[in-house]
Amino acid sequence: MKTLHITSKKLKFVIVALLISAISFSQNYIDNSTLTTQKLSEMFKNAYVEVLQVNDSYLKIKDKYESFIDLDSEKRYITISGNYALQPNLTKMEILDFINKLNTDVALVKSYYGENNNSINYVAYLWIEKGFTDATLIKTLKSYNLALDLILQKDPDYKYLK
Repeated sequence: MKTLHITSKKLKFVIVALLISAISFSQNYIDNSTLTTQKLSEMFKNAYVEVLQVNDSYLKIKDKYESFIDLDSEKRYITISGNYALQPNLTKMEILDFINKLNTDVALVKSYYGENNNSINYVAYLWIEKGFTDATLIKTLKSYNLALDLILQKDPDYKYLK
């Protein structure tokens, strides 16, 4: 049987490597009371998500899709939202049937009909009342993107969506 010879130099290297990996993969707890759209912007940039616009109450980002990130005025939740234009020749009943199908089949987001601009709006919520982590925010965005992928699969021939 071979014995493993660990020198103090090797042991120090292993300890330092473990500490660095623990720090680099740690999640940052964010207290919602100090949250701003600027902090949200930094979190997205750190996750390599393109930040297109920063305002006092919302961000516009582009990961897989362009989306809006809204911070509730009471800082209870963050919404991730976007929309797709609908084909102009659809009846209201066809649109509502399609939205009902989306809401039944794709539970990760809520779909709404935007009658004033003839579009479907998609919204996902991240509740942050007791705080959250940056990893949770990014995972919620990835889930939202997955939901949009599933929604687009429901209309492969672009009968409803432009």
